[in-house]
Amino acid sequence: METLFVILMIVLFFILMAFVFSTALLTPLIGKKNLLFVVGLGFVVGLIGGAFFIAPVYDDLPDMARAVYMSSSDQQEVVTLNISTDSDVNRAIADVKGIPGVLSVESGKITVKTTNINSDWKSSLESRMTTAVSNITSGKIVSNETIMVELEPGSDPTVVIKKLKNWMNLVSGIDIRFSIVEVKVVVDASKVDDVVRQLPQGEVVVNGISGPVEKEVQTLKKTLPPNNNVILFCGFFGVVVGLAGMFIDTILQGLKAIVGRLLKKDS
Repeated sequence: METLFVILMIVLFFILMAFVFSTALLTPLIGKKNLLFVVGLGFVVGLIGGAFFIAPVYDDLPDMARAVYMSSSDQQEVVTLNISTDSDVNRAIADVKGIPGVLSVESGKITVKTTNINSDWKSSLESRMTTAVSNITSGKIVSNETIMVELEPGSDPTVVIKKLKNWMNLVSGIDIRFSIVEVKVVVDASKVDDVVRQLPQGEVVVNGISGPVEKEVQTLKKTLPPNNNVILFCGFFGVVVGLAGMFIDTILQGLKAIVGRLLKKDS
């Protein structure tokens, strides 16, 4: 959320509070019996202001905090990307490496989606997979339609999946429907937003961001009260503003009396 927009929303909320306060100032004219009216007006206007002006700002508080953390941090974040092996994975990785702020790029596990794998084939395929395709360091069938594959560093995922597909089809008749490569991009924390904006559109999908900054943001999210509580607090704040306007004379007289007593003690 833009800073100017945040300031505008907060200013609009305080304009509503000024309306409540000025209405309460009329109580000498409309009578003290309208105390319930002032309390009700302050509560309702506070709720409206909280829901329409404060809640949107409050919802974006973690993102604003993330921007502050990132701009002031000299640490590193890991952006996890998903790239389909149907695309040119190596070219996509090369494009990502060329983005300013990217420190390193490493392809990790591959999620392979297949046609149904019979339970009789599970142990056989898992034990023979690394032998049949030399670039595969490990392969595990996690469900009857999903295989998790780990590759040797520097391997071409597209070529490896093509070999795996041909081998599986030949020995078992099981076909690979599609596969996704997980790529971990180490980024300067202050450059994360810039890097994400410059990622090749249509070729990669951001699956998540992790690191010290993200931990700080998640900790902040856990400590923040629910949105409804904030709106309710705005309602009670409106009541306080209304009562302050209604009893402003009494409050000022009380403050004068306190200040007078303090001055007498000092003298």
